[in-house]
Amino acid sequence: MKNINWILHAISLIAIAYLIYSNTQCCKPAALANHKEIKSDSASPATGNYPIAYFVSDSLLNNLGFFKESEKQFKSKQESMSNELKNKEMTLQKEVIKLQENAQNMTRKEMESAQEKLGKMEQDLMARKEKLTMQFAEETSEFNEKLHGKITSYLKEINQDGKYKFVFSVNREGNIFYSDESLDITAQMIKDLNEKYSK
Repeated sequence: MKNINWILHAISLIAIAYLIYSNTQCCKPAALANHKEIKSDSASPATGNYPIAYFVSDSLLNNLGFFKESEKQFKSKQESMSNELKNKEMTLQKEVIKLQENAQNMTRKEMESAQEKLGKMEQDLMARKEKLTMQFAEETSEFNEKLHGKITSYLKEINQDGKYKFVFSVNREGNIFYSDESLDITAQMIKDLNEKYSK
């Protein structure tokens, strides 16, 4: 019985091996044909024009007059905010030092009043800092939205004929390590956008 089982098992393995071999041979022509079709299809775009373009965002922004002017204004505003907060902090520190120096000669009521004044000054400082930070963030976000709108509007104008399907923004920190320079429209964008928004 054991011998018969081994023989049947061997026959089954041979039969399975044969079926696998036959199936592999039958599928080879079709696979080769499909491979050729895929290869020929993948090669076809090389003979046509690519409906894509890109611009280098760093170069674009560094050469846009209205962007550089806005950037100067934001820096000036940021410095003004920083100076205001520093002055308030210095005033608060002076009041703290003054309290420490005069603490021994102050009554309990005077001490409580001085501490209450310092607490109010600190609260006002924190509230002002939060307000200025939120205001600056909102103005920055609004400017970025307008900048994005100007660029998008321009790209729609130059693409009225449907020449491009995609326009990519490229920068040094991005994930694109090589691009065909013939698809670069940065210089044209700088020229056109400066002319359009130079007023």
